[in-house]
Amino acid sequence: MTGLMIIAGLWLLALTLAGIGIFQEIRARQLRERISRMVRTKILEEEQILLAEIEDEEMKMSLPVRLFRTFVLPLVQQFSRFVPQAGASLKVTEELLAMAGYPLGLMPSDLMGLRLLLTLVGSFLGAFLPVLLAFKIPWVLTPTNIVISVSICSIVGFLGPIFWLRRVANRRRRQILRQLPDMLDLITLSIEAGLAFDGAVHEATRRFKGPLSDELKKAMKEVTLGKPRAQALRDMAERLKLEDISLLVSAVYQAETLGSPLAEALKALATELRKKRLRMIREQIAKLPVKLIFPLVLFIFPTLFIVILGPAIVQLSRSGLGGG
Repeated sequence: MTGLMIIAGLWLLALTLAGIGIFQEIRARQLRERISRMVRTKILEEEQILLAEIEDEEMKMSLPVRLFRTFVLPLVQQFSRFVPQAGASLKVTEELLAMAGYPLGLMPSDLMGLRLLLTLVGSFLGAFLPVLLAFKIPWVLTPTNIVISVSICSIVGFLGPIFWLRRVANRRRRQILRQLPDMLDLITLSIEAGLAFDGAVHEATRRFKGPLSDELKKAMKEVTLGKPRAQALRDMAERLKLEDISLLVSAVYQAETLGSPLAEALKALATELRKKRLRMIREQIAKLPVKLIFPLVLFIFPTLFIVILGPAIVQLSRSGLGGG
């Protein structure tokens, strides 16, 4: 009787443990499914947010830019397959694109493909241009003029994108230099209000719009993904190749390394940058009279002479005719 009770107790204990194990397995499976659903929902939300940001960026683009990205960019990417994927020229192109902020979504190989495409287009236009002009000027249609026209149009098509890219890069760098002191002031105020440097930069980029804000957002995103802050800021300075940005990176690095107050360093840097910008403006003003000489001599003075001396010359000619 005692043995049967022990066996029954053991069976009851085994069934209880089995039930507990099954119940825990069911709970664990439900928890895994819930976590999986939450992760999928989070991923979907992030994808929707990313798609919404991309759509907003596309809607902010001008019509020519959207047409270029829709129709011309796929053709350029086809031509980029014929371009070598390494070389000094490609590295220089990548540096220019980084300074310009990758306009039109162009990558280095895409820009080389665009240059190749425009070279071919320029060759065709240069070949047909003398033919079109021959209807008005027949003597233009000669083999020499065709060769000259093709050469000039091809060179313009090949070098045109580089000149355009340099112009975009220089304009973007000037905008960054203009925004930097105001951005530093806002970062300094945020740090003095109690925010950390990352939070201050986030607050400043949220309020400011422009190329400097975009570069700082990119640097902070790299920090979020695990890159050291000093390295992310150095990479930003390397992309832009601006002395003022290098000074900002040095100030942040020294403040973190030596433990000095970062707000005071940024405030002093902003003051110095404003003084530097004022000196540059005064230099441009001082150069203005020299730059105005050529327009004055070529365009304004002849017009003034015609307006002032024209009536006198007409009067003298009439009096001379009357006396004769």
